Amino acid sequence: MGVKGTAIESVVADVNRLVEEGRLAREALEARLPASDLQLLETKIVPALWYPYGSYGRLMEILFEVEGRRSTEYLVERGRRAAERVRAMGIYAQLKGDWSNWGERVGPILATLGPAMYKDTQWRIEMHGIGDELSYRLEVDCPAEFPDICRWPTQGFIEYVSCLYATGRNRKPRVRSERVSPERMVFVASTR
Repeated sequence: MGVKGTAIESVVADVNRLVEEGRLAREALEARLPASDLQLLETKIVPALWYPYGSYGRLMEILFEVEGRRSTEYLVERGRRAAERVRAMGIYAQLKGDWSNWGERVGPILATLGPAMYKDTQWRIEMHGIGDELSYRLEVDCPAEFPDICRWPTQGFIEYVSCLYATGRNRKPRVRSERVSPERMVFVASTR
């Protein structure tokens, strides 16, 4: 198990939507996915429960190919929308409150929110600069089975949270990411 229900819920719903719309044949899913993933598609996802990283990655691959037409920007945008949804749900205290002290809060928020959504991960952030010139480097130690395709939605999620803290500032941060080893991802945000 590795990903919280809040992160996989929309992935499952969107794969099911593609089947309902006739854009994805159920037979194609049955040929491609293991029985456990097919069962997951028929299960009510519970936001507080943990689900397998492998299922998360395989279902994300399907969305990436069918709906996203293999565009990484599609995956990044999924992450932004997921962050907006999670914030609206109000279940993570880290995403509530005053957004004015970007530099003081974004680090602790991301460092605690990440492990709450991805099991067996450690998030470390290093902040740089002040005011509109703020930037940071976020290193995430993760299990080797964390699907690399899921790094892109994570990047979008991080960017959304970072932009919340940049509200009212002249420049919004942009985030880029890299899988530097099987067990480490790096996210870099900068307004420069």
